[in-house]
Amino acid sequence: MTAKELIEALSQYPPDTPVVVRGYEGGYNDIQAITPVSIQLNVNQIWYYGAHGTNDDQINPLPEVPLTPVIYLHSYNHIAEEDWHGC
Repeated sequence: MTAKELIEALSQYPPDTPVVVRGYEGGYNDIQAITPVSIQLNVNQIWYYGAHGTNDDQINPLPEVPLTPVIYLHSYNHIAEEDWHGC
């Protein structure tokens, strides 16, 4: 999804509608931050990894795949008992 597609989709809802993402193992979290990052698209084929990654977080980095600028939506459980933010 591109920023344009996201804006178009969100524009169909009232502006005060909360936007959430899935939690770590279940439930949902609020978006805590929006950060521009560069990643490699479509490089992870193992089911428990996200499809996209970076040379730093992949099992088998693919140096021939270029980095693509993306918008990363961070989330964490802000009411969790532990003080760990896996952003």
